[in-house]
Amino acid sequence: MRNCFSMKCRPKILPVIFLVFVTLWLRLVNLGYSNYQGDEIKALPLLVPEQTFFDFLLQQRKGPTQFIITYLIKLVNPAFTNEFFTRLPFALGGILAVFFFYRMVKLNFGRRIALYASIFLTVNGLFVGLNRIVQYQSFVILFSILSIYAISLAIKRKKWRIVGLYLGMLFWGMAVLSHYDGLFIAPYVVYLLICWYTRYINLPVRTRQKHILLSIGIFILIPAIFYVQFVFSISEATRTYWSTRLQEPIDVNTIKSSLVTFRIYNPLIVIYLYAVLGLLSILKIKKTFPVILWFIFPWIVFEGIIYDPGTHIYTYLIPATILIAFGVAVIEDALEKIAGEGYGRVLSRAGLVILFIFLSTLSHFIFVDHTPEYPWEERKYLIWTLEEPDSKYKLWLYGFPYNRYWDEIAEYIISTENNGFYSTNEKRSISGFYLPYEFNVNQSGYYIHIHNPQSLRERLPIDKIRYWRKNYQPVKVFEYRGRTVAEIYLMPEGDVKEIKKAGY
Repeated sequence: MRNCFSMKCRPKILPVIFLVFVTLWLRLVNLGYSNYQGDEIKALPLLVPEQTFFDFLLQQRKGPTQFIITYLIKLVNPAFTNEFFTRLPFALGGILAVFFFYRMVKLNFGRRIALYASIFLTVNGLFVGLNRIVQYQSFVILFSILSIYAISLAIKRKKWRIVGLYLGMLFWGMAVLSHYDGLFIAPYVVYLLICWYTRYINLPVRTRQKHILLSIGIFILIPAIFYVQFVFSISEATRTYWSTRLQEPIDVNTIKSSLVTFRIYNPLIVIYLYAVLGLLSILKIKKTFPVILWFIFPWIVFEGIIYDPGTHIYTYLIPATILIAFGVAVIEDALEKIAGEGYGRVLSRAGLVILFIFLSTLSHFIFVDHTPEYPWEERKYLIWTLEEPDSKYKLWLYGFPYNRYWDEIAEYIISTENNGFYSTNEKRSISGFYLPYEFNVNQSGYYIHIHNPQSLRERLPIDKIRYWRKNYQPVKVFEYRGRTVAEIYLMPEGDVKEIKKAGY
């Protein structure tokens, strides 16, 4: 057996160890630090009385996979009191996605491209953030990559030529069942199916056609089991939601920008670096052409058709990481030609070590470290200052550190006499999960003021709350490492005119 810890093997195994370590670190460390965020709560099966789980699924805006996972979690932790435990399956899905992505790219493009592409994928802030929340993306990515990997095995390995084909289409169906985003690997899957069909010309034409059609039937059947009934049950609220994402509303208060979204998750020079490396991959177009098609399809849809793509840009960032890896290979090859094979290799490896450490530590300080909490607060990174994002843009903020002591806030309010009403400047989806009371500003006794809220509304334009905060002190303050994160005010019922008239 080869000794993979020998001096000869060590240069090959060390980058893989780095990839594994960074993948695990960025997805598991401090995973339970943050309170639930708005879209995480929407992924929890919080059924109303007399509602069945299937009825609940039909009322959602997306596929059932994330809800099935959280429903299984509910069997063990019915109140979802442990954020780490609830997020863990999704983080593990993200970890497995990186593992199979490495194997898939290695099978198709070789070890070097696989290593670079996998590191770019695992340190990309958008994928880190999405893997650290209770959301469908981890499993869409995992099943999509498994689909491509299985079909690639069917082409490259004869023993997988039939099983791999069916498994690949099965996994593709599961990706689409998880979310419609699973459709966006279509160009690469079609390319692989053509390769499979032409690879096994020794099989009779009718046999090949039969396997292609049957495997496509499996791909259609898996999501159809749910989506056929789902289509006939779409609520008006779901239609309204889709229309706001697909077309520009008449009254636009914020600007939508995928570049801004990308730069929130990957600040500083990252976007310029990726753009240059991606463009360089054109020099390898004979190898990358099917990957370019894979990239272009979701890019056209989300940047040319859909008005508000949000974090769905991850669909074209997956193939983009492969193109970026080819861009690195272009630079490596050029250095070896210019400086000689020995010096060129040393220079490229030194540059890659610096680059990958820079990208991984940047993601660490954004998502794992929380002193302070970016992007709600400015923070230092090396010689740079990572500033709060511009609020004029529509911001999609998932997976970032966010702890406002909501468990302790709920415990305090429940333990005191109250009239069952509250108000807050935080998103109602968040406060409503932690507090079993009704939101009503005029009737509320307690006002919960969150510093750096996810609602991005530091001050509510409500006279009663502004008046009370200006003239009265909070009855309870929550601090973290010397900074105030939440305050609770006890107010009388009524609007500002009534409380002033009462002598407050």
